[in-house]
Amino acid sequence: MVYLQVPPQVIRAFVRLESWSTTPPKNTDQWSGTEEVEVELPGGELGLETIDDGREDTPLILPSPGLYRMRWHWIFNPERGPFTSPLAGGRSVLPTTQGHEEELNGRDQYCLVRIWRTARLEGV
Repeated sequence: MVYLQVPPQVIRAFVRLESWSTTPPKNTDQWSGTEEVEVELPGGELGLETIDDGREDTPLILPSPGLYRMRWHWIFNPERGPFTSPLAGGRSVLPTTQGHEEELNGRDQYCLVRIWRTARLEGV
């Protein structure tokens, strides 16, 4: 499970998942933050779990079980902030940038997640 810690002020967020057959190019847009993680997906399935609605299956189907990289980009809506870091006890104000108004569509946060397989699991 990959856990995205969000500021306490985020009420409405949108997550876009993209599956890539190769390493995607670096996204040069301005973002509030970017992070990359490696995950093992033994079932090759994805789901989103929220505190209020539980697990929701996604329409994204991965090619097979394996090791994957996930590149997360996120942006906060400057009109809905300021947003504070959940990791700094609410004392640190997080950056917001312009240029993602269409993706935000009035929501507090937009996340773009690009995922690609780096290795197949042995014996699967």
